[in-house]
Amino acid sequence: MASENSIYPELTITKIKTPNRSWAIPILGGFAKIIILIPVFAEIAILFLYVFILQIINSFFVLFSKKYWPYSFEISVGVYNLVAKTTFFFYGLSDKYPGFNLKLNGDFNIKYEMPKAPGIFFAIPLLGVLARAILIIPYAIFTQVIGNGAKVGVVASSIPVFFNGRYPDSTFELARDSVRLSLSQFAYFAGISDKYPSFKIDLKNNQTIKIALIIIGTMMLLSQWKFNSKPKVKDDGWRNYSPYMQQYQNQMPPRYQFR
Repeated sequence: MASENSIYPELTITKIKTPNRSWAIPILGGFAKIIILIPVFAEIAILFLYVFILQIINSFFVLFSKKYWPYSFEISVGVYNLVAKTTFFFYGLSDKYPGFNLKLNGDFNIKYEMPKAPGIFFAIPLLGVLARAILIIPYAIFTQVIGNGAKVGVVASSIPVFFNGRYPDSTFELARDSVRLSLSQFAYFAGISDKYPSFKIDLKNNQTIKIALIIIGTMMLLSQWKFNSKPKVKDDGWRNYSPYMQQYQNQMPPRYQFR
């Protein structure tokens, strides 16, 4: 799957054979991981800001030299490596703490290719970023759906991991693919590739379970959109605090009503 030319970055990971059962304790395991990953989350947030600045500089580098800035490529790929390590650890696909360096940890391999002839149009300041942001919308929605389904699968997988010490193939593969989709999205937006990322995921094995998780992921996204689209109550002071207060005010003579 990962070796196909239409898919980038090239991601390979060996299924974990003996996952740590302590991390699979319902609720407590995930909460513990969040606590110990806080410093890594903070580092990633700072590094993403740094990468954003580098991408701005890189756009001018590409625009005038027609080449991708090697330093920007190296740092961007390193940050994406750290994101992958952190996500794999949090999902339980790896038991190695991600640490703070930008190198791979040996549990998986990711291969990016530095653009040899980056597109000049996408390097135009603001316009190029806006174009990529619009183009990536369908892919971002798809990535969110798969990511939601993968998270549900990861939570469900904690049960067989805790009791049997085994990670199910179906949820392992979907979680792996969700990480690859996210990395593809980052790489495209950063200009590491001008080729639109592939929507393909592995559905050859355990298809029923994966499709069920994808349906759940879709429902979660739709419910989130519905929640965010609910009209907000207009804040009109204390008069809107209670419907009974509003009714009482309407019964008052006009000269005594608050406006």
